[in-house]
Amino acid sequence: MATHRLDVLGEVCPVPLLKTQQICRRLKTGDTLVVETNFSRSVRNILDWAEKNRYEFTVESTENGIWQIFLTKQE
Repeated sequence: MATHRLDVLGEVCPVPLLKTQQICRRLKTGDTLVVETNFSRSVRNILDWAEKNRYEFTVESTENGIWQIFLTKQE
């Protein structure tokens, strides 16, 4: 199980979601992608997509308005 990182700080929709989808296509079961964003709408878009595509996810809010989204690929 590998952990991958995606920095989309400063990017606005739909770029963060598109980049997330691109990397998630290459993940293996059990792999995790950590997405860092500072655009709140991107958080909602990525979580909506993750739920529809059966990814396990958690979100952590860090300092300075930055969110980390942890997406884990399920079987």
